[in-house]
Amino acid sequence: KQWYQRRVRGRMATHFDPSSNVLICPESSLGSNGKIVKLKHPKNNQACLVYFNLDSKSIKELLYCKEKYVSWFVGDSVVGNSPLSIATPLDPLFMILPYLIASNSKYSPLDQILVDQEFPYAVQLESLVSETALLQVADVKPSLDKIIKFNKEKTLSWLCKKVEKVSTAMKQQSISPGFNSTLSDEEYSKYACGIVSDYISSSLSSDLQEKIGVQLVVDADELEKPAKRPKLDNTVDHENSKPAKKSLPKGKEKAPKLTKAQKDLASVNTKGMKTMSSFFKKVSK
Repeated sequence: KQWYQRRVRGRMATHFDPSSNVLICPESSLGSNGKIVKLKHPKNNQACLVYFNLDSKSIKELLYCKEKYVSWFVGDSVVGNSPLSIATPLDPLFMILPYLIASNSKYSPLDQILVDQEFPYAVQLESLVSETALLQVADVKPSLDKIIKFNKEKTLSWLCKKVEKVSTAMKQQSISPGFNSTLSDEEYSKYACGIVSDYISSSLSSDLQEKIGVQLVVDADELEKPAKRPKLDNTVDHENSKPAKKSLPKGKEKAPKLTKAQKDLASVNTKGMKTMSSFFKKVSK
């Protein structure tokens, strides 16, 4: 679908193309050198859409809100069945970290580290970060080519500062997840750590939790179910197999259990009564 950038000053635009998507973002982030591209998400390495702007040297993650039945009022128009996208600022270092970790802690030029055939626009991330920013997560050799090497301790310290900033912002704006309005500092740190962990790998998140001293609660749906032990030839799966039925000698099989209605019917005195089948016999001429 084609994306339409609608600038709003005081009043909404009167006419709106119903085939376009609705994008909410700061007007300052819209520019002639901005585009929506696919990059690798730092959490799960899956493709995600970001708004890439070389003019402001920034990227914004596109968060989608799509329901089955939804409409939006845009000016004098009603836009139906159109996903709402919200552009939120994202630190480029989060997008660079997976490539930096995969470089096996070897000094390499950043533009070479970011080479990705599946996501060719990843190499453009190099233009968004300064040497000062890279020093927060890596060791940098004095050079014009940004030759760097991943540093785990620096990265964890940088992530701790991120958690602290998020926690402070939640306190100042009285943001409280759920219905509990009185959270302790530790609970705020836990929620903030969860937010930051949405942009780093699971292993790095575990190291971050250990460094901060918190433990995130994992949803039951995300827990991996224990795999069943494979059933091999000539072996018995004691965990998943049912107990075998004992075979009885021929002629001594157990009688099937009767229901209450069958027992009541069996106790009726049928002496002198005709059987049901006798009513359906062929009449002799």
